[in-house]
Amino acid sequence: MIEYAGYMVGEPESIETPAMLIFNEEVDHNLRLQAELAGGAERLMVHFKTHKCAAIARRQVEAGVAGFKCATLREAEVALEAGGAEVLLAYPLVQERKAERFCDLAAAYRQSRLSAIASQPLHLETLGKAAAAKGMRARVMLDLDVGMHRTGLVPGEEALALYRQLAGSPHLEAAGLHAYDGQDHQTDPAQREQQALHHLEEIRAFRWRLEAEGLPVPRVVAGGSFSFPYYAQSGEALGSPGTCVYWDAGYARMMPERPFRWAVLVLCQVVDHHPHLGTITTDLGYKAVCGDPPLERRARLVGRQDAALVLQNEEHGVFHLDGDLPPVGAYLLAVPGHVCPTTILYPGSFVLDAAGEVVDYYPHQARDRH
Repeated sequence: MIEYAGYMVGEPESIETPAMLIFNEEVDHNLRLQAELAGGAERLMVHFKTHKCAAIARRQVEAGVAGFKCATLREAEVALEAGGAEVLLAYPLVQERKAERFCDLAAAYRQSRLSAIASQPLHLETLGKAAAAKGMRARVMLDLDVGMHRTGLVPGEEALALYRQLAGSPHLEAAGLHAYDGQDHQTDPAQREQQALHHLEEIRAFRWRLEAEGLPVPRVVAGGSFSFPYYAQSGEALGSPGTCVYWDAGYARMMPERPFRWAVLVLCQVVDHHPHLGTITTDLGYKAVCGDPPLERRARLVGRQDAALVLQNEEHGVFHLDGDLPPVGAYLLAVPGHVCPTTILYPGSFVLDAAGEVVDYYPHQARDRH
């Protein structure tokens, strides 16, 4: 048995490290909290990329979420299989075979609403051609650029013209608007809310222009983990949290006022140490935990605030500690700095109950893109 800051693992020696662990009670807490912040789970279109897992998706469906926002066709497929009533593939389709696969999924799951996004004429042409070949109409949302400058069109004349083209296509159905404000990382809650409401006003004004021309806008999906409550609470859009289902050290650092809990930890082990340097070497390499934040923010050790990641290679993670060093062979629990890209490093996660016993194993069915 190991225990750190209330997290228990009953038999760590039975789990080959490094391993991703899901703590059941913390997941349930996070699902309840994000629903409360949104004003109801039915106002949420949650990101699938955080967990890539059918079992977690089913728990979200049972909690009442409106649907799922996905980054890959495989994510969309697993989300539909898990019972998602509405699924948005929020990634532009420019390859014909992907558009054909999208249409095949839409036809296979007619009881659900599967939508794509578009922000270029080529997106519409590719989807329209695939839909025509299948003898169907494909749902498409216009992707708006509200400041990230990654995909999408700025709300304005070009976006208006493209939405007109979308609404007039015989093989496409205008499904509404999508906007992601991933560039906004305000740590001050008041500033965060102010920025999200500014984007909401932009989206609202553009929607009014569309509707004034008689163009349908049945749905708006907006925001991310920083901003989802503000869009959802407005009643005008579905908010799209992702990381909140698991939480991580990065979001906890930037939004300490939100009482989400770490529901995923990585079980690792001390494989060597250098007492004269004050360091331990763990098996927490960048094949075991996210590699996208700066080195010192990629992972933190639960219960050891004095530990700092100072070196990381494929299979090794070296921490410097100010206090006593854990002995070689000791099991540790690490919080990922960014949990979403950590998930894809594992084929699945061990699920633990409140007593630290392994009660299930959740495969990450959407780990691969295809």
